[in-house]
Amino acid sequence: MEKLHDRKSVPSKVACPVGFTLTNLKAELRAIWECNIKEWKIELAYPISFVRACVEPVIFLLPFLVFGLVLVGGPVSETLKTLVNTSDIVTFTFSGYMIMGFIGTAVWAMGFSIRKEQWYGTLESIYVTPTSRLSLVFGMALHSIVHQSIGTILEFGVIYAIFGFALKIEGILPALVIFALMMFALSGFGVFISALTLILKEGWIVSEGFHSIIMILSPVAYPLLVLPNIAQQASLLLPTTPGLIGMRTFLLQDYRPEILGNVFLHLLALDVAWMLFGVTIFYLTDIYIRKSGALGKY
Repeated sequence: MEKLHDRKSVPSKVACPVGFTLTNLKAELRAIWECNIKEWKIELAYPISFVRACVEPVIFLLPFLVFGLVLVGGPVSETLKTLVNTSDIVTFTFSGYMIMGFIGTAVWAMGFSIRKEQWYGTLESIYVTPTSRLSLVFGMALHSIVHQSIGTILEFGVIYAIFGFALKIEGILPALVIFALMMFALSGFGVFISALTLILKEGWIVSEGFHSIIMILSPVAYPLLVLPNIAQQASLLLPTTPGLIGMRTFLLQDYRPEILGNVFLHLLALDVAWMLFGVTIFYLTDIYIRKSGALGKY
């Protein structure tokens, strides 16, 4: 009887499937979706904060537009036309700051994914599950992309109603393809940021620093040609540079790209490079953190 009692007290072991299989892929996609749903439930529990976050893109963009219009004296800039062959300040600036919010998806949402779980007190619980840690990061990215898209649609409507701008309708589809390629590379960059957060803990320091660097080197509010040559060369390592240039080429009338080369091939190369780099650094950092026992340190 004693042996039978001891046998019953031993918890049964459940074998988890390992390796890259269709079953595991479906499970990870489900985990990404559930992380996304979890964030929506938390965010919608505070409706005022949610509305504020949706309105923020408009609030951030308006000062730059008004400031530019006052300096130039209208919506047309001859200086801008000599640089990129388009004089439409409003459309040029809007197309850049539309992407600014999605830059935040990589450096803020993905970089903060680990830190937020620490705030919630659930990081250790998630780490002992067989789910990939990257599913947590990509779940946050999915939520942020959808959230930012809502803000961008609102931003588009407000700016169009107040200032008006002209976009080439036939260029929307290739611009969306370029946008998707850019976001894939930014996701790899975001995985890298989340790895740094595992070590440094204070994710806002990492996110703020990289967000500022990307904003300076990317042609968001100004053409790439106004930057020093070394900054122009460095900006080519970021997916936002060919992404913005490619999208503007298809969306703006008579836009002349600041750089030569195939934007699609450039973005594909950056997709592979940044995703491999980000995932490799993340897994190496994950191993180091768990072996050193620093995961639970706040």
